[in-house]
Order: sequence, then C-alpha cells, then structure tokens
Amino acid sequence: MNDVENARAAKEARDAIAAGAGPSRSSGELAEAAMRRYFAAESYRAQKREEPSEEDEERPS
Repeated sequence: MNDVENARAAKEARDAIAAGAGPSRSSGELAEAAMRRYFAAESYRAQKREEPSEEDEERPS
C-alpha cells in the first residue's frame, strides 16, 4: 500500500469504529481467540515433528 491508500484505509477504519461498525468482540476476546489459534498451531506442529514421515517408513533398515 502506498501512503494515500494507507491514509484512506485508516480513515475508513476510524469512521467504521465511530459508527459502531467495528468488531463486536472485546480486545480480551480477540486476544483469547488468537491464543487458542496459536496454541492449536503449536500442538499441530509438535505432532508433525513426532510422527515419522512416509519416506522414513518406506526405506528398509
């Protein structure tokens, strides 16, 4: 985005907030949802690291 687009987006965001069209959830609720997504992704990555890959299973030892 260039400066004009950034300024326009910021003005639209301010206008939406002033009109009450902003997000209906509180910042605490948004933070909690973000933490849940983060921890779910971390758990998924940890499981992927623990599982042997298909290539490892196909090679005889």
